[in-house]
Amino acid sequence: MQHTLPAHELARYREDGWIVPSVSLDKEELEAARRSLGEVLARNPGVPPEQLVNAHLEGHEGQGMGVRGSRGILALASNPKLVDAAAACLGTDDLILWGVQIFCKPAGSGKAVPWHQDGQYWPIEPLRACTLWVALDESTPSNGGLHVISGSHREGEIPHEAHRNDEAAISVYLTDEALGPARLARSHAVALQPGQVSIHDAMIVHGSKTNRSASRRAGVACHYMPAQSHFRRDLRTFADREGGLNLDYSQRPLVVVKGENRNSANTGLMPLDESLQAREAAAGAVA
Repeated sequence: MQHTLPAHELARYREDGWIVPSVSLDKEELEAARRSLGEVLARNPGVPPEQLVNAHLEGHEGQGMGVRGSRGILALASNPKLVDAAAACLGTDDLILWGVQIFCKPAGSGKAVPWHQDGQYWPIEPLRACTLWVALDESTPSNGGLHVISGSHREGEIPHEAHRNDEAAISVYLTDEALGPARLARSHAVALQPGQVSIHDAMIVHGSKTNRSASRRAGVACHYMPAQSHFRRDLRTFADREGGLNLDYSQRPLVVVKGENRNSANTGLMPLDESLQAREAAAGAVA
């Protein structure tokens, strides 16, 4: 097994549930990703920019908030150095990209994403997964950047509740009161420069505040799972049942970005060569 992350970063990921690894985009990769972001925003003028689900799919997923995406976003999510970093955190040679979401908080109005655990929304069994968050703009506490609660991924599922909040991009989440002072004391801001990435576990408590600043905050969240896990297309997630985001996973393509699929129950697999072609197309656009 080849890991691209040093041992101390992997140890920190296991302990804290998140890291800012030593890998990042180079200048050309960042420029290509920003162009792809612009394409997705232009193709989906009526979609809230904080909820651009499946931005890596050029077509439409059919249901469940899927948008008209860009092959350039797929190229980003299948970039080998990012894929290897996610695979290292998950301890696997076989990795599936199962979702990509753009979070673009406009200056002065970008909605908050309150405290939550991603696993409440994800139909993966067993639930071993991570998100690699790629910063396309500077991401800081002042413009609605990510905050995480270190170590919370080791607590299992923490009960979420439905709320009505017009300034929030989700409606099933955790409040400060529900988390309590001991957990909140372990809160950390994840500050990133453009091109840097962070990786966090599916069960870590995380969130971000409203962007009241004069600067946009945009990033791409790439969701990965070990190819040994089962992507359950028939499963209604907790968040769906409780009235949160209604994400239809029945037609979601799965892209094997490293190794091969190891679970025969997984369906709707997109061949790796399609993502390779996407990367080549993006590289050609830069050249």
